[in-house]
Amino acid sequence: MIIDKTASASSGTALDKHNPVPELGNLDLNSQIYSSTYPTPLAPESDAVQQTLCGFEGPEKVFEIWFRPVNGKESPLPDVESVASEDNASVDEIVEDFTPIGKHVYNSTVPNADGEYQLPRTGLRTVSRDVWEEMLGIVKCQVLNVIQNECADAYLLSESSMFVYQHRLILKTCGTTTLLHAVPKIIEIAAEYCGLHEINAVFYSRKAFLFPEKQAWPHGRWGDEVAYLDKILPDTDYETSGYVIGKVNGDHWCLYMATPLRLSLDLDGVELGDSSSSSRDSDGGSSVLEEEDDEGDDDVTLEILMTQLDPAAMKTFWRDAEELKAARDPARAAEVAREGGQRVYRATGISEIYPDAIVDDYLFDPCGYSLNGLVGPHYFTIHVTPEDHCSYASFETTVPVRRSPNSGSATADDYETFEDVIRRVVRIFRPATFSTTLFSRKSARDKHHGSADTATPVDEDEPSLLHSLEGSVPAFRRRDRIGHCLGKWDLLFCHYDRGVPASASPRHKGAKAVVR
Repeated sequence: MIIDKTASASSGTALDKHNPVPELGNLDLNSQIYSSTYPTPLAPESDAVQQTLCGFEGPEKVFEIWFRPVNGKESPLPDVESVASEDNASVDEIVEDFTPIGKHVYNSTVPNADGEYQLPRTGLRTVSRDVWEEMLGIVKCQVLNVIQNECADAYLLSESSMFVYQHRLILKTCGTTTLLHAVPKIIEIAAEYCGLHEINAVFYSRKAFLFPEKQAWPHGRWGDEVAYLDKILPDTDYETSGYVIGKVNGDHWCLYMATPLRLSLDLDGVELGDSSSSSRDSDGGSSVLEEEDDEGDDDVTLEILMTQLDPAAMKTFWRDAEELKAARDPARAAEVAREGGQRVYRATGISEIYPDAIVDDYLFDPCGYSLNGLVGPHYFTIHVTPEDHCSYASFETTVPVRRSPNSGSATADDYETFEDVIRRVVRIFRPATFSTTLFSRKSARDKHHGSADTATPVDEDEPSLLHSLEGSVPAFRRRDRIGHCLGKWDLLFCHYDRGVPASASPRHKGAKAVVR
C-alpha cells in the first residue's frame, strides 16, 4: 500500500489551553483517535500505587531530530579555547588532537592516564552532561550512565535511552514520562550551545500504549500528540504528517514526521522547486539532502516491539535472592545493578546479537533490564519489562545487514537479512505477539540502487526496503505487512503472532481496541 505523504499532512494549528485539539474538520472515520477533554494529570503521590496495581507502561515514546550542519557543512570543532575558559578547564581536557575521520575507527575506547576518554566532539556532542540532565528533568527521567565512541554518546536512562550524534539526537522513554514537553528545550539547546538553528527532519513514534489513561497530556491520545507537535512545528515553516499504521482495533504503531518546507519532496524523495532555491547551500550549491547523506549513509532503523513474553524466559530479568540482599546496602546498589546487567547479558544470549559492540546495561530493582550498545556509527538498544501482566520488550537497531560493520564484507557474525536479526531476538524473549518497523532513507538506498534520472543502473538483485521482511519467522504467522512511501523515507510495518486461538492468548489487562 502506497500512501501520498502530502495528502495526509497535518496542519500546524495553535493549541488552546481549554481545548487542546484544534478544529479537525470532517474526520468521522478517525475521530476516535482524538480526545475531546483535557485529561486530569496524575497526582504525584498516586503514581506508585497506580503503576503497582495497573502495571508498568513498557512501550516507549521515541523522538528523533536531525539538524542541518552549520553552513550546510560538517560542523568544525568548537572554539576550544573559549570553551575551556568558560568551564575553567584546559584545552586538553576538552578535546585531544583531532584528525578528520574518513573511515570510522570503530569502538576506540582507550582511556588516557587518568582513566578518561578523549574523543573528538563537535555539534550536539559538545553539550555537557549537566545540560542534557536538565532537559531530561522535564521528561521526568535521569541519567544512569554514559558510554561513547568516535561517533556517538549513548546515555542509559532510568526510563530507556538517549543517543547523541553530531547533528542528530534520539530520545526514547517509557513509563509515564513526558517526552514531548522537552522538545522545545532540545531545539533551544541545539541553537544556544551548538549554533544549530535549522532542522532537517523530526520524527516521533510509539506503539499503542497498554495503559493510555495513565499518561500525562499530551501523551495518551495520538491526536493530542500530533496537535502538540504541530504547535511547535507550525505549517508556515514545516510540512507535518501524522499516521496510524496497523489495525485500529488491534496492535498498531503511530508515526509523526516533520520536514521544513525548504526540503519539499515528491513521493520518490526528489526535491521540488527551483534548484537555486534555499534548499541549496549558498557557498557550495550542494543540496541539503546530499549534505545529510554524508553524515548518515545507509540510515536504516529496525524496531522489534514484543508483548506477552514467555514467563520462563522472563525469570532471568529479575534480580535473584543474592542480588536483592546485596542491594540493601546503598553503597553497593549501583554495583549490583551493573553486575546483574552483565549476568542477564550473558545468560540470555543478548551478548551474541552483536558480539563486538560496546555495551552498557542495567538490571533494575526488583526487575527490568535496559541496554545501550554502540557498533561504530550505529547503535542498538534493548528494554525489558518482565512482569506477567504487562510484559514487554523492545529491540531497536541501526546496525545494517548484508555486510560487516567493521570490514565492509560478509563474516560469520553477520546477518544476511533483517529476518535473521528478528529470528535471533524473538528466540531470546519468546513473545506471543510482536510488531516490527523498518524505516530507511531513500537517498541512502538510491546511492546504491541508482535512480531514474541518473546514468547509474539499478541493481535488480539488491531489493529495496519495501521488498524486505518477505520471509517467515518460525512459529509465527505474519498478520500484517504494510509499506509506505513517505517522501524521502520508506517504512515497512509487520505484525506477527504465534497463531494460537484467541481464547488461548488473553489480551493484557488495560489493552484497548481503539487507537491510542
